Amino acid sequence: MPVAIATAVFYVVFRVAEDYLIVPKAMKFAVDVHPLVTVLAVLVGGALLGIIGALVAIPAAVAVGLVLDEYVFPTKERK
Repeated sequence: MPVAIATAVFYVVFRVAEDYLIVPKAMKFAVDVHPLVTVLAVLVGGALLGIIGALVAIPAAVAVGLVLDEYVFPTKERK
């Protein structure tokens, strides 16, 4: 019984560390999105549309960021 409890605790701690520490930092390099934006997008997407929303949240956040960069806040260098 103690081995089962220790395994469950290890699994929960590992998943929390991976979901909130490792994956956001990896996504920052993969899609150039700030880790906080990654976590918030997944939380909002999951709350609104469940698992499908959580899966689509990061690409949607990247798309919104691109639209904001190109059309809402364009730089003077781009013409």
